Amino acid sequence: MHRIQISDRMPQCSQCGSDLVVSVVAPKNDTAGRPIHLQLCMACDGEKPAAGALLFWFASGGGHDMERSEEGARLLMRWTKEAMAEYGWYWRGTDVDAAVSVPSLSHDEAAARDLMNPGTTGGFPELGQLQQERDALRAQLASADSEQRGRLRQRIRELGAAIAGPLATESAPDGCTDS
Repeated sequence: MHRIQISDRMPQCSQCGSDLVVSVVAPKNDTAGRPIHLQLCMACDGEKPAAGALLFWFASGGGHDMERSEEGARLLMRWTKEAMAEYGWYWRGTDVDAAVSVPSLSHDEAAARDLMNPGTTGGFPELGQLQQERDALRAQLASADSEQRGRLRQRIRELGAAIAGPLATESAPDGCTDS
């Protein structure tokens, strides 16, 4: 595995305060007309299908291998679509202008977890609890004072690592382990 190089000019993750791998402004604004900021965070996004694949691409040296640039472009497009969907945008195909807002679209966290990690809930019953605890702490971040924020971010990072570990081991292709 390659070490992912983090730029010191990147903002911190708005969810957990960790360093970001990618931070971009989406090609569409939200329904209020504000720019949508997409963030790729190792601690928060590792269990999402497209985000996790893009993180693995970076970690396996894809960002330093020109022969893998097409693969990286496809993964980046999939991640952008996945991240925009979290803001209620459905994007089919490759045309950015074809993305449509779906205001009635509601995010079902439990269903999303099952889609992102099919078959893992039975094998890892404790993950559901850890994910719920992490999500509750993320919700508390908005109203926490600066001292509490630091503690919350640390706990969120710990939970993210605890969640990602078993999933990464379970979903790693044969012969691809981080040892």
